[in-house]
Amino acid sequence: MTVVFAYGTGTAGFNAAYPFSAANLNMSISTAGPAAIGGMGLVALGLLLMAWALLAAIVSQFMVFGTERGRAARMERLEQKRLDREEKMLEREERLKASYPKF
Repeated sequence: MTVVFAYGTGTAGFNAAYPFSAANLNMSISTAGPAAIGGMGLVALGLLLMAWALLAAIVSQFMVFGTERGRAARMERLEQKRLDREEKMLEREERLKASYPKF
């Protein structure tokens, strides 16, 4: 994108309005030199890679649950949460017992 804009000449304008549907953005860029030959191809390649990365990130979020390692990690986290809750309950009981006077 830097190469496209560095060799580019043109204008840009932005109008903010209420209601928002009346707002607009206008860009007019003419590009010369090396960016005219390879710039658009590189932009298209960048968009393709970005779409692939987005798809891979979404798929990887769900793949963890289907693997044995993902299940083991989830079970470990649940067990740790359970132990933490038990520790908190024991601490509360000890504080409660300590707050009563002893006869």
